[in-house]
Amino acid sequence: MEDSSRRKFLQKSTTALVAGTVMTTFANLEAEANFKDDVPLSFVHHVFFWLKDSKNKKDYDKLLAGLKGLGKIEQIKMSHIGLPSVNNFDKPVTDASYSFSVLLIFDNKSDEEKYLVHPLHKKFIEDHKNLWSKVVVYDSSAIDSKMNIGIKF
Repeated sequence: MEDSSRRKFLQKSTTALVAGTVMTTFANLEAEANFKDDVPLSFVHHVFFWLKDSKNKKDYDKLLAGLKGLGKIEQIKMSHIGLPSVNNFDKPVTDASYSFSVLLIFDNKSDEEKYLVHPLHKKFIEDHKNLWSKVVVYDSSAIDSKMNIGIKF
C-alpha cells in the first residue's frame, strides 16, 4: 500500500473509530455511568481495552470491577464504562472488537495528569495489565472560541 493511501486510510479509520465510539458510549443503555452536576466536556480521556481472553468471565468481572474503582479518583468529573454496541446501521468502519471502553471527563489537562499519577490509577494498571492484550487512549481538549484553544489556522 502506498504511504499516502495508508496515511489516508489510517486517518479516516481513526476519525471513524472516535466518532463511532463516542456515539456508542453515549447510546449504550447497559453501560455504567457516573454523572456529576453540570459537567462541561472540557477534557476527555477515552480508553479502549481488549481482553486477552474475551470469553473468560473471571477476567471480564475483574477488569470491570477495576474500572469502576477508578471512579473514586476525585479529579474525575464524570465517568462512563461501556461495551461495544452493534446495530443494523453499523458501517464497515465500526470497530466493535474491544472489550470495554471507559470515558473520563476532567476539568482540564492538569486534572487528567494528576489522575495519571494517582495511586489508585497506578494500582489499577499494576493489578489489571495482565488481563489486556491491547489498550488505546484518545485524549482531547474542548475547542473554546473565547480562549482560542484548538487548531491554529
